[in-house]
This record gives sequence, C-alpha cells and structure tokens, in this order.
Amino acid sequence: MKPLYKTTIVIWSDYNTDHLDLDDISRNAICGDAYCSRQECEKIEDPEDDEDWDDTEFFGEEEFGE
Repeated sequence: MKPLYKTTIVIWSDYNTDHLDLDDISRNAICGDAYCSRQECEKIEDPEDDEDWDDTEFFGEEEFGE
C-alpha cells in the first residue's frame, strides 16, 4: 500500500456529538459552538501498521494500479 496522509482533529464541545455527522461537528467548531484545539496532518508511510487504520477498502489496491 502506498503512503497516505492522516488528519487528526480534536474538537471540544459541551454537548454529546455521537448523533452528529462529521460535517455538523466541524461546522459547529467553525461557527463557535464548539472549539477545535488541534488539527494535525501527517504522512503515514505504511498505513496498515498505524494504530488508527481500520482495514478499510476505501483506498484499495486497484485504485493505485497495483
């Protein structure tokens, strides 16, 4: 698998966000109803060895022509 970029975002709120979509959570941080304390992007050379990798097929080998 080729390297991928992993973005980690931490958003704090005073309400439970379990029922919200990602776009709603991020919109709340942008408009001030929540607070984003960290946004980090890092290149992961071997995504399959990363603790956050969930064995997704979204980035399948066929997409990369392998």
